[in-house]
Amino acid sequence: MDKNTTSIKSSLIAWLTFPLFIFTMILFVYIYFVLEKKVTDFFDNRLKASAKSIEYSIGIKNSKLYVDIPSFSIELLSSNDKGLIYYSVVDEDNRLLVGYESLLNKKRLVDEEVIFYNTEYNNSNLRIVSYKMSLYSAGKAYNAYITLGETIEERDENINYVLSLLLIIMVIVIVSTVLITLVAVSEGLKPLNRLKKIIKKRDERDLEPLVFNAPKEVEDIVKSINILLERSRDTIDYIEQFNSDVSHQLRTPLAEMKVKLEFLYDKDDKDYIALNSLLNNMSHITEQLLLYAKTNPNTINLKRFKKQSLNAICKEYSLKTAPRVYEKGFEFAFENIEEEIFINCDQILLESMLDNIINNALHYAVDENGNPMGTITLSLERHNNTIWLNVKDEGNGVDKKFLKTIFERYYRVDSKKSGSGLGLSIVKQIATLHKAKVQAINENGLKISLIFDLPKA
Repeated sequence: MDKNTTSIKSSLIAWLTFPLFIFTMILFVYIYFVLEKKVTDFFDNRLKASAKSIEYSIGIKNSKLYVDIPSFSIELLSSNDKGLIYYSVVDEDNRLLVGYESLLNKKRLVDEEVIFYNTEYNNSNLRIVSYKMSLYSAGKAYNAYITLGETIEERDENINYVLSLLLIIMVIVIVSTVLITLVAVSEGLKPLNRLKKIIKKRDERDLEPLVFNAPKEVEDIVKSINILLERSRDTIDYIEQFNSDVSHQLRTPLAEMKVKLEFLYDKDDKDYIALNSLLNNMSHITEQLLLYAKTNPNTINLKRFKKQSLNAICKEYSLKTAPRVYEKGFEFAFENIEEEIFINCDQILLESMLDNIINNALHYAVDENGNPMGTITLSLERHNNTIWLNVKDEGNGVDKKFLKTIFERYYRVDSKKSGSGLGLSIVKQIATLHKAKVQAINENGLKISLIFDLPKA
């Protein structure tokens, strides 16, 4: 089993807490925008009401508009002493009647009765309300543009205060939920942990049924294990009986033949010597076949090796692998040669070997922050009577003293990184099966080459 396989406990905790975290973040963002809109609407209405109060101070005298309002009255329009107030009243001829210069922006009032907007004025960020009002005298309309702005400190303070409280509440809820989840998952997995301990204590050869009082879900697992154990016992019994029967059925006639041979021939007779040698060979072969049946070692089937185009294999592999490399953030390139190269190989094994090298590059050709470095290149090269199949990355390479040992089993240059340490060892084994040599060099990154000898013309 892969050592990096995630535990059930970790998976359960992740599946329970991660969605909660995502939901909380979405809820927090949603509440933020809703709260911002509510606060903005509240302060905008207050700002508009303050601007409307200025209308009562505008009058007409000598066919011109005037404003009769003390400056301190404008300052009182704010609900408290937080922030600054800017205002202006401008007539139709852009004459400033009262307030601050250049505060009005007529372009924003096109087709709008009342407009709110954010702007920067006098090195301050303002929320502005601006609108047009009309007074009538002697049948003539006199237009005035009222603009009132306030700094946004109070708005931001209110939003931040509420958000701070909300964030504290959400953190408490998340932490509490995670703690409850940890306890619940631990309690729920106790039967599995007990089952694990029971199995560990058993002898490897003990195929007796498990006896374990467990919840229904775990009980089904125990039943499945017991069924498997029963089948294993039956299989072992069958194999033992089969071997016994075969041994008896084969050895008995051979033994009888040997006895008859000794009875019929003198031991110095040439026929006896020849027939006895033949019987001994048959006995030996029989014993070997029986031993093979018992041990049944896993060996490579060389019949799967066929003469194939190395160019086509590499091209096909590149098309399949490039998306996976791009997904990891690397670039990928395949450099072919014009000459068609044929080798006796197992395509599945070759692709597995290339997968191990590519995976090694994806794992190690990263910077200190884990970001991918450059391009991974698969290439074919011809050097005299050899073909070089190369996989090159643009990472930091490997210390020169480790270039030969990286192909050893369980060896890892960086023990801090996760990994089995078997990848490049498998590469070497597959290369050996294909009668190829493997080497690693530093060439602006790590370059691993498989060197195939071509038959001389």
